Amino acid sequence: MGRTLLIIAMCMFSLVAAAASDQPVIVNTGEATVLVNPGTVEFKLIRHFSGDTMQNAMEQCNVFIEAAPQAIRGAELQPTELITSPPVIRSLAEKQVLATVVVRFSMAVFNTAKTGPVQFAGLCDKMTAIAETMKCTLATPELLAADPEEVMAAAVSHATENAYPPAEAVAIAVKTVIYAVDKVEVLSIEWEQQPEGYGTEVPQIGCKATVQVTYALAPQS
Repeated sequence: MGRTLLIIAMCMFSLVAAAASDQPVIVNTGEATVLVNPGTVEFKLIRHFSGDTMQNAMEQCNVFIEAAPQAIRGAELQPTELITSPPVIRSLAEKQVLATVVVRFSMAVFNTAKTGPVQFAGLCDKMTAIAETMKCTLATPELLAADPEEVMAAAVSHATENAYPPAEAVAIAVKTVIYAVDKVEVLSIEWEQQPEGYGTEVPQIGCKATVQVTYALAPQS
């Protein structure tokens, strides 16, 4: 999978002693963001139904759920996935039911610099028209990675790499050396839709990882 790796590092460090053995360690944080071309785009059609009775609201909801796939295919669209979720009761007092239809498309054709953005805009226009016809809300499209696990692993790996240089500088300052990684803790993983500050010709998503690394220092003589 073609991808551009862009790394942001923002580290904090402290020099402490391990309580059990008085072995000095350095605790440092590192961050990294990995940018990838999205593999899939997800649209959600959402509509609330209310009725004189809960049964009436549910019947309206079921009609919508059955009609939505026909409307999407009738617009000459070819989704890779079309998922109709069971109706969700939102309020018994107001006799309100929620319907959600998830539509996913491959982003392969839209990841081409010259034609992709215009074609993607055309897809958004078609989905907007369907939402208007179905009298429902169209959620903002969400870009998804083809292999999220691989992307997250890459972000964690680069964040761990970024934690090392400041830790090494501290070790040098106290006239010792790092001889082992004691522990790596993943503090957070966040996905960003088309992150700001990265100039790209096609839509991209970012996976930002923050880790805390504990380095063991060589015993001082």
